[in-house]
Amino acid sequence: MTANLRAWLAKLQGVRQWVGSIDDVEAAADTLGWRLVVIDGTDVEDKHAFLEACDEAFELPEYFALNWDSLEECVVDLDLAGAKGIVVVWNGWGEFAEADPKDFATGVDIMRIALRSWSGDGVHGGVLLLGEGPDIDVDAL
Repeated sequence: MTANLRAWLAKLQGVRQWVGSIDDVEAAADTLGWRLVVIDGTDVEDKHAFLEACDEAFELPEYFALNWDSLEECVVDLDLAGAKGIVVVWNGWGEFAEADPKDFATGVDIMRIALRSWSGDGVHGGVLLLGEGPDIDVDAL
């Protein structure tokens, strides 16, 4: 892990693309005292599979209804008590982005909404789209 990654992560806001190692992000998040959530998108090609991946990654409550509104409600209300920050690593995002660009964009929008909410509660962080994928309107690291 480089000091540059740790410094960059400390300033992370919004959704960013990054090609690197989950282990490096995990080490940097741990050093900063941040919560790490990894969405495994390696086999995600549709909305339902993405919602299931989010359910597992965020450990959403039993009432999570596997739909966009419920995902937004649950991630916005995520219990981040005591967390200095949060970094969500969406690993393998490219497959979903290529297979279903509209639903992929909805997933990204929900992550942005959650980030704004968490920031309003004083919790810093962002989402890293880890790995390769199609050209999208997201800044790279």
